Amino acid sequence: MLKPWRVTIDTNPDQCNLKCTMCDTHSIHNKNFKPTRKDMDEKLLIKVLNEAISNGVKEIIPTTMGEPLLYRHFNIFTDKISKSSAKLNLTTNGTFPKNSVTYWAKKLLPILSDIKISINSVDPKINEKIMVKDDTDKKLKDIVKFAKLRDELYPKVSITLQVTFLKSNIDYLEEVIKFAISNNINRVKGHHLWITYDEIEKESLLDTQNTINKWNIFIDRVSKYKDKINLVNFEKLEPKNENNTIPDNYDCPFLANELWVSHNGDFNVCCAPSEKRKTLGDWGNIDNKTIDSLFNSTKYLDLQQNYKQQDICKVCTLRKKL
Repeated sequence: MLKPWRVTIDTNPDQCNLKCTMCDTHSIHNKNFKPTRKDMDEKLLIKVLNEAISNGVKEIIPTTMGEPLLYRHFNIFTDKISKSSAKLNLTTNGTFPKNSVTYWAKKLLPILSDIKISINSVDPKINEKIMVKDDTDKKLKDIVKFAKLRDELYPKVSITLQVTFLKSNIDYLEEVIKFAISNNINRVKGHHLWITYDEIEKESLLDTQNTINKWNIFIDRVSKYKDKINLVNFEKLEPKNENNTIPDNYDCPFLANELWVSHNGDFNVCCAPSEKRKTLGDWGNIDNKTIDSLFNSTKYLDLQQNYKQQDICKVCTLRKKL
């Protein structure tokens, strides 16, 4: 019987204190944005957490669509997970809102498996053009402080710096890697761009063979760091595929492994931007379907076998080479 090993709960997707250009919801380019999705209520969160934990998931992720540390019921995550065998896997924009980084470190470290802190350059001019409203100097100091507290208190917890691969920051990513190494950070993880607005289409490194070549040269340059730090998704790209077909030697890393639950309890089987993943269909709600029944349904098993025919999968930037 299939079971997910990780569940993401999109508790507060419309709540964030930054306006990162590549965000599908909070981007500075989303000029008509109005919060319409309510934060997940307390009872629903408890129900989702109880079902995820009873299914034996190893990791639980609070929202990656907004800033999870702004969620008003975040304490329920820490309380529930601390009493289970599951771990918290956190993706945060690194502002550590409402409290100090020391406060958050002491609250989070006992239950964390990994914390991914978003940053797109150590140069404030570059980072803050991408992560609008960020304070890069504060972020760098907070990362250093968080890492020192991790080293002292919970050295097995992984710290990751998370970046988006863009034309505007590719020449600055090596400095992010060097900063990570010098501060005992475990990983630098990146993703290529999902194009959610016309204004960011020019940022993609996948658009032409020339930009793919530039990326591959960059990978050669930073390969010398791979014995010092784990560089996730820092891999060479195949020649541009004009037919938008998925090569046989690539696969989806999420199907049969992970599940997403929206703010209202709807199930999702993909982490693509919210409007794009709707094209994969309706997967039910936690009020009328269990995780077990979704993961072992004919519909889900069929998607695993035939996902490469889906238009959204053909343009996915997250697939992995086998």
